[in-house]
Amino acid sequence: MTLKTQVSRGLKWQAISIIGRQLLSFLVFTTLTRLLEPSAFGLVGLVMVYLGFVSMFAEQGIGTALIQRQNLEKAHLDTAFWFNFGCAALLCLGTIVLAHPLAILLGNEELVSPLRWASLGLVLSALSTIHSTLFIKDMDFRRPTIRLLLASSMGGIVGVSMAFAGYGVWALVLQQLTTAVTGTIFLWVVSDYRPSLRFSKKHLYDLFGVSSSTFFTTMLWFVTCRVDQIVIGRFAGVPALGLYVIGSKLPEMAKTMTHEPLAGIALPALAKLQNDPPKLCQAIYDGMELNALISFAIFVGSAATTSELIPLIFGPKWAAVAGASSLLSLLGLVYVLQVFFHPALLAAGGAKKWAILNGWLTIGSVVACLVGIQFSVSWLVFGLIINSLLVSIPTLIFLQKKIGLSPLKFCQTCLIPAAASLAMVGAIWISTTLLPVKTPLLLILISKVVVGAIAYVAVMFVFKRSLLEKIFRTGRNAFGNNNEPLVPATS
Repeated sequence: MTLKTQVSRGLKWQAISIIGRQLLSFLVFTTLTRLLEPSAFGLVGLVMVYLGFVSMFAEQGIGTALIQRQNLEKAHLDTAFWFNFGCAALLCLGTIVLAHPLAILLGNEELVSPLRWASLGLVLSALSTIHSTLFIKDMDFRRPTIRLLLASSMGGIVGVSMAFAGYGVWALVLQQLTTAVTGTIFLWVVSDYRPSLRFSKKHLYDLFGVSSSTFFTTMLWFVTCRVDQIVIGRFAGVPALGLYVIGSKLPEMAKTMTHEPLAGIALPALAKLQNDPPKLCQAIYDGMELNALISFAIFVGSAATTSELIPLIFGPKWAAVAGASSLLSLLGLVYVLQVFFHPALLAAGGAKKWAILNGWLTIGSVVACLVGIQFSVSWLVFGLIINSLLVSIPTLIFLQKKIGLSPLKFCQTCLIPAAASLAMVGAIWISTTLLPVKTPLLLILISKVVVGAIAYVAVMFVFKRSLLEKIFRTGRNAFGNNNEPLVPATS
């Protein structure tokens, strides 16, 4: 099978994975929100933050090192397997023993039992990490995707069933464990790899060269993405965190659906142009035009409709999270507009600069959360938005010096979509004021979507018709047989 065929099939299964995962997650999550209270989501939110953090110390970037390494021996696989399993087992045991002080540190003693049981997921995941990595290394995304969908389905069934039976927070804990068990069993059944009882320090050192840098960057990014939940759970309480988790669900789904495909395409596309700075810059401008057109419509539109979306999807009891959800949509917009920063920096030879910028972003996120929570959750999110925008400045300056990227031209790609989104919000506001007071939420939502979409497309059609035509061509190329790249490299 040629590389081109492997890439095409890999993209297809990645698309299926993203869409399927989001649909399943959305269906299960929506059902659970109608059965459980905010405190349940808050408790499990803190548990997942903790497990997400310690799981990095179990894997330590070994999977990435295996994928990157060309001369891979069986000893590398066995050493990686037992290293991951040993670290996971120690972390699981440590969590069980230290669950009470950990719960106090996280701000709620009710976390003791959930922490102990949920930590078993560390061991379960470690049992299948190498199997999953081997499929990805071979660009066989079909079986990992099937595993993901099957495991998520089984976990969802168990979680919803237990929620119906009144088990509260344990419905969410058992949902996670069932997902891990199902995924591990599936990968062991379909994989030919079986670890032997050997461990080589030499082969472990071979892998650490790549894994150590990956681990450091991943840890910084994890802190950046999760510090808000840690701070809210610790200082505002578990119920407040539960509300925040619900409010972040729709923005997170939107971010996954837009960021992951763009990030997956951008790195290999820009890497091919790293020796031709003018074409590299033009590719970034072209990609940003399409990115801005889609992202402003999705995230600003979401922010303008959360007051109807939240109660309609999750139930009236969650209506209070609409304001925070709107701000989180704007934060998601900022993150997605920065999707080309990482691949552009790597293509420009700025891997170390990216690590430094990640450090600044992490420190700024911690400060923004600790200061913002003193006023409200909304101020915390607003601080994260400001922090992310500030880090954009040195990033653009570095790219200007390294490859000649114009910060002004880069930002100009967002002007028309931003203006169109403002017109969309204005049209939505006017149409809403004209509706009768007792108009049902569903009709208000439909009105907002229709009026907002017309206003957005109208502005784009008048001022940037060529961009609309470009995105239609891009869609046709993506789903047709045309081989034109999704991020064009215009000379």
